[in-house]
Amino acid sequence: MKYISFISIIIPALLISACNLPTGAPQDPQGLVFTQAAQTVAAAAGSATPAITSTPVPTGTIAVASTATNTPTPCNQASFVADVTIPDNTSITVGDGFTKTWRLRNVGSCTWTSSYQLVFDSGDQMGGPASQQLTAGSVAPNGTVDVSVNLVAPGAPGTYKGNWKIREPGGAVFGLSTGPFWVQIKATAAPQADWPTYEAGDTGPEVFALQHLLKARGYVLNADGIFGPITEARVEDFQTDKNLGEDGIVGPETWAALIIQTNQGDTGQEVRAVQKLLKDKYGYNINVDGIFGPDTSNAVKDFQSDNGLAVDGIVGPNTWRELVSN
Repeated sequence: MKYISFISIIIPALLISACNLPTGAPQDPQGLVFTQAAQTVAAAAGSATPAITSTPVPTGTIAVASTATNTPTPCNQASFVADVTIPDNTSITVGDGFTKTWRLRNVGSCTWTSSYQLVFDSGDQMGGPASQQLTAGSVAPNGTVDVSVNLVAPGAPGTYKGNWKIREPGGAVFGLSTGPFWVQIKATAAPQADWPTYEAGDTGPEVFALQHLLKARGYVLNADGIFGPITEARVEDFQTDKNLGEDGIVGPETWAALIIQTNQGDTGQEVRAVQKLLKDKYGYNINVDGIFGPDTSNAVKDFQSDNGLAVDGIVGPNTWRELVSN
């Protein structure tokens, strides 16, 4: 009992003293003995307290798993760069031909080759092809290309829009990320030419034409291209029969009453009048034989296209007016 009391007194004193010793100071043997004794007593009493350890907190950036996903670039896709020609709502005379050119960028991952096609998608085709080659060369990703198509403004005034896309060699059709690219125009009425005036002393293809028209109406005269006294007299006769002013001058009212509509398959003096104008005045290589065949029809259509008229091959009032006025 005395031993235990001694230990209970000395150990706390030693512990207090130990706390005041500098860290790492050498211990004397007596101190070691008391330390060992204290440890023995603590073990015997079962009162050892487990050491508390702290886990170091890591410093620096903490990696967090990303939830973002990468969207793969599509093989084929285009983006619009500019309207090189014919911006939206450009006014074009009805029947006039025009060339639309877009500048497109290849924003896909595949190269466009000569096997790619420009294709009509929807809307107003305006005389364009169903498909045509997109490019004669190649367009690498992020490259640009100017794509052109030849079109014709429709024959009636109004707003027209045609949508176009691209077809890759495997047959898949694609366009911009938002859909097709397009051409949009405003077809406007052709400005009408004034009827010319012809009278005694005039010569030329127009006089030939009016002489042939008088012959087609049943009046007897020679078609020689010279507006002489006989032609003047026949004009006055025609004006009398049509209740027009009898002045012997072929002006707007007389022309409007004198012309005869004609088209492919017709024959007669009115056809000769058309052929004479097309051949001698405009240089078309056709025969003046009074037969409205394919060659004459093609010449009429070319003339109509060149002069902003509806390309129908029919020589009506508008085409007659252009033929004798230019």
